[in-house]
Amino acid sequence: MSGKGIHAWATRSLLAAGVGAALLAGCSCQGPHPRGPIGGREVPLVRVRLGDETPSVQVAVTGPWRLTGPSGEVASGANLEWTDVAIRDGRMVFGQKAPVAGPLELHAETDGSLWVSQTVGPAQRQRAYRGILRFIPAEGGAIRVVNVLSAEAYLAGVLSNELPKAWHVEAYKAQAVAARSYALAERNLRTRYDFDVGDSAASQVYGGYSTETRMAWEAVHATWGIVTTYRGAGGKTYLLKAYYHSTCGGETVSAGSAFGGPTPPPLAGGVACTYCVRSPKFRWQDVVLTKQEIGDALKRSSDAELTRLGPVDQVEVAATSGLGGRAEQIRMADTAGSAVLVQATYWRALVGNSRVPSTWFTLRDQGDRLLITDGRGYGHGVGLCQWGAEYLAEHGQTGEQILRYYYPKVELLKAY
Repeated sequence: MSGKGIHAWATRSLLAAGVGAALLAGCSCQGPHPRGPIGGREVPLVRVRLGDETPSVQVAVTGPWRLTGPSGEVASGANLEWTDVAIRDGRMVFGQKAPVAGPLELHAETDGSLWVSQTVGPAQRQRAYRGILRFIPAEGGAIRVVNVLSAEAYLAGVLSNELPKAWHVEAYKAQAVAARSYALAERNLRTRYDFDVGDSAASQVYGGYSTETRMAWEAVHATWGIVTTYRGAGGKTYLLKAYYHSTCGGETVSAGSAFGGPTPPPLAGGVACTYCVRSPKFRWQDVVLTKQEIGDALKRSSDAELTRLGPVDQVEVAATSGLGGRAEQIRMADTAGSAVLVQATYWRALVGNSRVPSTWFTLRDQGDRLLITDGRGYGHGVGLCQWGAEYLAEHGQTGEQILRYYYPKVELLKAY
């Protein structure tokens, strides 16, 4: 969005009152980054769950800090060496301090001086963060760690994790607008929860201050506050949850076919895209899943209908979408004849997104196992194709043009 593209965006009017209020309701934040509010509106906060709930985490601060609880300040200091945060008898315990009821918040005077060491999967992870850290009691005596920071600082910690660092700045700008819109849409939907997004690919990959780059901040500043919207019934403006994925494999698909439910106009139909052909997942190798593996995955789900199924006997594509025949629904039947129909995107998540890169494939039943062939693409296939965006950027398309291609009928407006 260089030249005329940036100027056109910068001179657009603010969002219609209804959308602006939905985005900014309850926000009284000052962004951790020096860049101030634009257009007379403050930058909204985003609450990011870090990793999974665990019995304890360690934190450190490389500068002045203070810890607060429901009743006010608990502790403070010039710096903080690695300190355990845990739960004892339902109360929060911070190092050697007396247990405190309710959540704790760790504040730092300097951006990026908050450090968290936590177990994520099989590995131990240490990262620095902006904003504040919130420690919330979770079920089973675990702790949920939530990083609360401005939406723009959050984006700087997302972009270099969602895109390779060497990619074109215009692809970064398109990604910045899509990621901002996605995060704010999730924020609007989760007002009753204590976090808005996670830090993994199940939401958006966020690495915090430790992973910010100059390119990421350039894209953030160039698109500051700009979001994707669309016109709904009666001409009302709505914030678009701008889905995106790595590689479409030749064609994107409508949000309704991937996730079910109503579909906003910019996500109502797929667009042709051979631009992602350089992606290592444009075509992927055959995958073999045993029916025992599939059955075990169903038992681990939270869906009672799936857990009731007996030994898996049949798995087939029940419905397809798009010109290429991307799987939309999967039918599974057990040896007793009971069957369940699920969205293909959900089935893929159940058996493992890393095992089955996309829903564009052919299923072949081989007795006790399933052969998945003709695989194309990586991700759900909805909205912006990241590898396609990079190709278009390299060939002269601006971030704005890329967004308009992958989200037809989109309106780009400034929320703040």
